[in-house]
Amino acid sequence: MFSVEILIKPNENRRSPRIDVDIPATMTGNSNWRSICRIADLSCHGARLATFTALPRGTVLWLQLPDQPARKAEVIWSDDFSAACQFYQPLSENAVVGLVGRFGFKVEPERPVEHMIMVA
Repeated sequence: MFSVEILIKPNENRRSPRIDVDIPATMTGNSNWRSICRIADLSCHGARLATFTALPRGTVLWLQLPDQPARKAEVIWSDDFSAACQFYQPLSENAVVGLVGRFGFKVEPERPVEHMIMVA
């Protein structure tokens, strides 16, 4: 069993909260192209991708997340090497929690600066 601290960004008119992550993934397109990418944030309904190729809006792709079946998604917006996609079928909450537990960022509470200084 594990515990996870989840940082939820403001709603911004989204169907589900998005969570900062760093997940390695693979994209496959309908015209048989394939590329690696990183998932920068994740929600039940979509993800923001850091890519090595530009993805035009409307591109349909299959996103392979670790330990998950490939998930069909459509690019909603893109900007240089960043793109947001919406899943055709949402991820389950358990899948999101599992991925965030493995690939999410842990937020440390603020500490006084004197606690961060090492004394030799």
